[in-house]
Amino acid sequence: MIKKYKEIWIPFTCFLLIAILLICNQILPIDLWIYHKIEGIIQEPITTIMKIFTFLGEPKTIIAFSIIWGIYLFKKDKQELKHFCFILIMSVIFIVFLKLLFMRERPDILRLIPIDGYSFPSGHSIISVSFYGYLMTYFIERKKNLFIFIFGILFILGIGFSRIYLGVHYFSDVLAGYSLGALTLGIGSILRRKEKKL
Repeated sequence: MIKKYKEIWIPFTCFLLIAILLICNQILPIDLWIYHKIEGIIQEPITTIMKIFTFLGEPKTIIAFSIIWGIYLFKKDKQELKHFCFILIMSVIFIVFLKLLFMRERPDILRLIPIDGYSFPSGHSIISVSFYGYLMTYFIERKKNLFIFIFGILFILGIGFSRIYLGVHYFSDVLAGYSLGALTLGIGSILRRKEKKL
């Protein structure tokens, strides 16, 4: 049973461990250590590149891309469109509910962009794995191209790293976001397999 549902229990366990460390005030020293390491490389043109990565994970950007992709799926595969919408909706629920649940304040050390709202988990990280990770798996399933996998992973890592670099998230926020994004993909994948068996 555990092996069968590893797409769910592995990312869920990762998120749970991070959340427990956060609640017990054990993860901040790690977050600050990582941030101070990144602080040493802050300079142009890296900052501009990081702002581009962050822009690609912004809600308005994801909404625009999702509409375009949704139109494509509506014409090509309506069943896949339902699967895609489920993943996005679940991601948004995670972002809204968990930010209000934990209410962690954002880093206030050296912010390079203006921002408000709570910090944990990183919404950019959740949605980057959910949306771009979905696109990555969609094309890999059909084209079996290693380049797509490598590019997709680096792209998602770039978005998460940009949030720490720009001073708007801790490392643990991003890691938790990645775990939840992977969880949404895992749940979606299991449900899709069950639908195919029916």
